[in-house]
Order: sequence, then structure tokens, then C-alpha cells
Amino acid sequence: MELIQQLSLEFTPLIDKSFSLAECPRWDWRSKTWLWVDIANGELWRYSQQVSDVRRWDEPLGCFAMWRDEGFILAAKSGIYRLDSWESNRELIVPLISEYPRMRFNDGRAAPSGHFVAGTRNGAKLGDQGQFYQLTENGQTNPMPMYAWTCNGLAFSPCGLYLYWADTGSSLVYRADYDPITGAYGQSDIFCDLNGFNGRPDGASVDSEGGYWVAMYGGRSVLRINTEGRVTHKLAVPAENPTMVAFGGESGQQMIVTTAEESTGAGQVLSTELSAEVSWHGIEEPLVTVI
Repeated sequence: MELIQQLSLEFTPLIDKSFSLAECPRWDWRSKTWLWVDIANGELWRYSQQVSDVRRWDEPLGCFAMWRDEGFILAAKSGIYRLDSWESNRELIVPLISEYPRMRFNDGRAAPSGHFVAGTRNGAKLGDQGQFYQLTENGQTNPMPMYAWTCNGLAFSPCGLYLYWADTGSSLVYRADYDPITGAYGQSDIFCDLNGFNGRPDGASVDSEGGYWVAMYGGRSVLRINTEGRVTHKLAVPAENPTMVAFGGESGQQMIVTTAEESTGAGQVLSTELSAEVSWHGIEEPLVTVI
């Protein structure tokens, strides 16, 4: 077995604010801003040049993606919404219908095909498991055969030909074939078993060389898995509960790690720069174009 390389990067808070469950960091290349959500408080945050702003709704907000020139697609507890601009009122596209009160949208993003893909979470772990859904042209959701109590870790390869997702409860990462033009997808197969590592796989992103970076909730770390499904790097994070990792900034070399509340304090949004010794950088997040 090849050794796992330990990365040592210095993290600092991106913003001097605390969060209950910071998640879904995204570099918005349209406006040159960082965005993220605070799931539990139903908040969408943006930050640029020392200035922050927030939108707030009265329900959990799991994730979002960018849409058109300045809009967003939001996946909340009650369904998927459209936000035409930062200042607009949100408009419902399709509701999330479930008999289980703790079911909500959790992790998601725009696919290379322009579809919005998002998974749900059943916090009660009774009844139906969570599931991934793909938004279709007629404003409906196509249920995908990808199930977990907590659907997480959604990311796409740089070429768009693979979809990755994580089952947080089982600590397994899956990979499925994906058509970057039509949005058609294949069967999910186990890509990497992370049961031998501290923590559980949460949110993830893919770098320019196809490496899958996943935050290990409860494990104080981020892992990089190569395209062959092997963990090659481990990055220590100064927080108990990392929730997601993202790349961005003007050069694509900035790394953001969001975290959740822990025993010693609130969640944070942490920032660092990739060192010169690595050749990876972020890839541009696609826009949602299919509604």
C-alpha cells in the first residue's frame, strides 16, 4: 500500500462570523464572490473584499447552484426554488413531498449538462432513505437510484463523464457514469471505502486533475482520492466537523472548508491557499441551464 501524503496548510477564518452548520461553499466566478449556506438557519451568504451579505428564509437551506447571469437555484426543506437575483423573492419550482418530517434537501450542485442535482436527508433514519434527484426541463424532479440516510459528497469529474456521491452513514463513496450533454447516468459502484479513516464523508469537490476532495465530518480532516479510488493525501483541518471543501478565487488556488458546530464552539468558514508544491487548482462551477 502506498503511503498517504500529509498536507500541511495554514487555515484562517475567511470571515469573522460563526455558523451553526456552514456548508456548500462555492466560488461565484460571475461576481468574483464566495458563497455558502448555513443550513440550520436557512441562510445564503456571500462575501467579497471584506464585505458580507445574507439572505434568510424560515426553513433549512441545504444547497444551491448558480443560474443565469446573477440568479441561483435553491434546494430547501420544502422544495427547489429559483432566485432570479440576490435581491429577488424566491419562486417555487417543485416541492419536496415526503411523509417524513425530517426529510429535507441536503447536498447538491449544477451538473456539466446544466441540470441541477440534489440529494435529500432523512434525519430520523426511519422510513424512507434520502435520495438524489435531477431537475428536468419541465420543472419536475427525476428520482435517481442513489439512496442514503444522508445523501452527500456530490461532485463531477472535470471531463463531466463521472458523477461522485457519498453515503455519509456507511462511509462509502460511489461513482457513476454520467453524460455531460444529456444528463443520463449509469449504475453507482463503490469508488472508495473510507471506513478506515476518522470521521465520515460529507461534502466534496473535484480538482483540475480529477482528484475528489471530501470533508471528513468528525475527523478533523479533508481527504483527496485519486481517479483510481485511492486516498493519496490527507489535510488536517483545525475544526472537529469539516462539512465541505471548495476551490476558487481569482487563480483557483484558494481552498475553502466550511465547518459545523462542535463541542468547543460554532462552525466557521476557513480559508487557505494551495501550496506551490501541488499542481491542482479548482475548476469552474457550471451554471444551471435546464429548468
